Amino acid sequence: MENRERNIQLIVRLNDEEKALFEKKRKLAKCKNMSLFIRKCVLEKEIYIVDLEPFADLQGLLYNATNNINQIAKHINSTGIIYRDDINDMKKQIENFSKELWQIHTLLLNKAKESD
Repeated sequence: MENRERNIQLIVRLNDEEKALFEKKRKLAKCKNMSLFIRKCVLEKEIYIVDLEPFADLQGLLYNATNNINQIAKHINSTGIIYRDDINDMKKQIENFSKELWQIHTLLLNKAKESD
């Protein structure tokens, strides 16, 4: 093994399900052997770190907006009256949600352009 270009050996332990999935993916990648497949997966692939914080904020905004809409719907169903303030409040929440969503969209679009 001293004369080989790749003289470091790694051992990977898998269970039966993982081994079956590994073999299936190796065959789909048309790799002749396990070593080639692992090198392709590890050395030729980009690793992306995704910050999910904006999505958590977006989820909170969506939760608040839907909760308020449900409360307004209950009020309307019981009284038959809708207030202009309620409508304006819904508009503001939808606008905030749209702005956050647009910011995330723009951020993802810029990241995609950077990686190209």
